[in-house]
Amino acid sequence: MEGSLEDRIRWVQEDHFIYYPKAQECIEELNYLFWQQKNKSFPSDLDQFSIIGASGVGKSSIIREFMHLHPIKQYKTHETYPVAYCILRNSITGLGGLYTALLSALNHPFANSGVMKYQHIKLSELEDALITSLQKAKTKLFFIDEFQHARGRHQQTIVDQIKRTMLVSQVPFIPVGTSEVEQILQSDFQLADRCPVKEYSRLDNWIYDEALLRFLEGYEKFLPFPEPSGLAAEEFMTIIFKKVKFPNVEETNLRHITRFVKKVATSALLKNHDRIIKEDLVETRN
Repeated sequence: MEGSLEDRIRWVQEDHFIYYPKAQECIEELNYLFWQQKNKSFPSDLDQFSIIGASGVGKSSIIREFMHLHPIKQYKTHETYPVAYCILRNSITGLGGLYTALLSALNHPFANSGVMKYQHIKLSELEDALITSLQKAKTKLFFIDEFQHARGRHQQTIVDQIKRTMLVSQVPFIPVGTSEVEQILQSDFQLADRCPVKEYSRLDNWIYDEALLRFLEGYEKFLPFPEPSGLAAEEFMTIIFKKVKFPNVEETNLRHITRFVKKVATSALLKNHDRIIKEDLVETRN
């Protein structure tokens, strides 16, 4: 609040993580998985789970927050990746595409598709490179985002290799994606059993309820105003929800909520308001 107007607007535009109930439970479970100890002398099943939900419901926010809690560590000769993150491409091309994605999260040269193509690297070499890289990077947890892209004619091959990598590396893998991820899990009992969808890791669209109230209460604490705005008060919360809800249904998503609050806060700052007032909410377009 003591910064310049430009500084405060820049702060508003940044992403701020709010520990609403489901996000809190996901972070707590991820922390448990991160610190779980397994017998390295003999591979054993790890505790893992999957995070699913439609676009914009908060999956990426949870991943970013957890990676912020466990950042990449820089050393003179190398980096370590306590938490690794990759995105599967659409229409992933079998094991070659899988290894490219996984190795890219660890900044391995084999992640370059040109290198793989021209050096004729075998799949067994890629598997060895991945396991070795996970050990060197001291990776304790691995997010695989857009996991629904594993669907297709290579699906079972990809799933089988991921299960093997989980077991051999002793690194917990967290599949993340849309509801189609659940179809992949249902097609393979072992993967579904190892990476179940928990009640708190099924992220739904947002409705007008206690979770929204708590989110707005938490988010307001990050807004650089000298006076409280009371965004979670019934009148303000009702206006916000009507502005951000989807057409013809009483639902919205986290992306719509945060974008609107950022826009309203920026407008109020430009008007030199000490807080967000009702007119700011009413006059700001979604």
